[in-house]
Amino acid sequence: MAISSRISTFTFSNRLNSNNLRIQQNANETQLSISSGKKSRNFAGISTDVQRLLNTESDLARITTQNIVAQTAQSRINQMFSTMGDMLDLANDFAQTLSQNLSGQFATPFDLEVIARNSEESMAALLNTNLGGRYLFAGSMIDVPPVDLTDPLYTAQATPSTPNIEYYQGDNMMQNVTVADGYTLDYGVTADDIGFEKMLRAMNLAANNSADTAAISEALSLINEAVDDIAASRTDISSKATLIEDRMQVNSDEMALLQDIISSLEDTDLAEASVLLTQYQTQLEASYATTARILRLNLHDYVN
Repeated sequence: MAISSRISTFTFSNRLNSNNLRIQQNANETQLSISSGKKSRNFAGISTDVQRLLNTESDLARITTQNIVAQTAQSRINQMFSTMGDMLDLANDFAQTLSQNLSGQFATPFDLEVIARNSEESMAALLNTNLGGRYLFAGSMIDVPPVDLTDPLYTAQATPSTPNIEYYQGDNMMQNVTVADGYTLDYGVTADDIGFEKMLRAMNLAANNSADTAAISEALSLINEAVDDIAASRTDISSKATLIEDRMQVNSDEMALLQDIISSLEDTDLAEASVLLTQYQTQLEASYATTARILRLNLHDYVN
């Protein structure tokens, strides 16, 4: 009679055990998903979304890199902008010195010569500004100081002066940055720019002709022109910084969208998973109860 009882309940109990194991596995996976915050431990668990996830992660990595590069370029532009502001301060101070000399308020030609040479050296130092091992005003020759006032071809000026950029050791290639797919922006200014050349020439002229009123007058005129030219160049690089900042904001918005998509593909919806876990636990409890009842059944109880 015991044998007939076991035979009669075997099929049902076997099915119930298999069902219990399936529900238990689903409950365990859901619990793990809640604990880890991820829908699955591997791609197999999100097989239908794997390619979309990979493509989205690739897009996010590319745009993130573009923003990092753009931020570096923006830092360089900001340093250029600041340095050119110092140049304008230097130019205005020197223009005041020249005006005082022409009005007879200045002491001696020697004093003017010293100030002019010191100003020239200060201007050269500003043009040789280095940020992170990169000379900002040297074009693509970033490891070469762009200004060398001792270059043999950079000679002493006399009135009327002539443009001379032989002090320049860089090249004419502008720096550029790719801030988005298909959007590359040139930026910067080189030390042979017309405003810089005029400013250095004015200081050269005053240093070498400090007793010549005509030379001092020409130097003052050059300085005033240089101020306008440098201010214009400074406005130009400022506009490039604005363009980069605007593009970086667009990139940041796209990155946020891509991150949301990635999260929706691989992150657990905690509310949904919690409800599902409760359902599995309820099913499991019911299944265990059914299994217990079936195991207590005896065929003899139903046979007269």
